[in-house]
Amino acid sequence: MAKIAVVADRDTAVYFRLAGVKDSYPVKDSQEAERKLIEIAQNPEIAVIIIAERLAEKLQRTIAKITERRLYPLIISVPDKQGPIPRKIDPIAGLIKRTVGVEIRVE
Repeated sequence: MAKIAVVADRDTAVYFRLAGVKDSYPVKDSQEAERKLIEIAQNPEIAVIIIAERLAEKLQRTIAKITERRLYPLIISVPDKQGPIPRKIDPIAGLIKRTVGVEIRVE
């Protein structure tokens, strides 16, 4: 059975654990997040890794290395307790465009 894992700051990780995600890992900084992300990505039972947006921004190279070699785990960034990072490109739309080949625009 495919599982979901979360790597985020303490509060965000606890929120996901309360929502039922048992594999929810609180981290203190980007170095700890990188180690945990690499460890989780090696688990074949994990199909989706949710990572806090601010951590994902710092770990783009590591995420790219993990996702370029295989389809799973799918790594998705979500806003943390501080809210979303303002940006011009929606990462979910970019992910859909890469995997499906269709660009989705919401205005």
